[in-house]
Amino acid sequence: MASKINLISNALILIGDLPITSLTGNTRAQTVANNLYDNIVHNELTKYRWGFARKKAQLSKINETPVGTEYDVMYQLPSDLLVFIKMNPSINYQILGDRVYCNYDTNLFCDYIYTVSEATWPAYFSKMVEYALAKDFAMSIRDSASTKQLM
Repeated sequence: MASKINLISNALILIGDLPITSLTGNTRAQTVANNLYDNIVHNELTKYRWGFARKKAQLSKINETPVGTEYDVMYQLPSDLLVFIKMNPSINYQILGDRVYCNYDTNLFCDYIYTVSEATWPAYFSKMVEYALAKDFAMSIRDSASTKQLM
């Protein structure tokens, strides 16, 4: 079971740095990890349609009239959505911002990738994130472009 601190510490060890026990502090490693971690994890989650990070949700209908004449109905996308995968049923739609525009006025569902807690990640994904963190940490923490290239 991975934790944010464990993943960051393992990435730091991979680049030859010392592990951390907390993200609160003023060390270079803590500052870099605090600033880069979420973006790196989101990037890794959105690279593939991971089964463990996939979710299905019923969309909430928005009681407003869409601007224009192309679509009659709007639905709200889930707030935890990272990557949209598919709509169910398969209909003609358009996503603009955080809304789905369509001409379908019944229950609408979507499959998507969301931010999953580290505790539920499979081991292979935890390892992938550690390497991604180490790659980005190498330049910022160790000032080592060669280490980054090796990864």
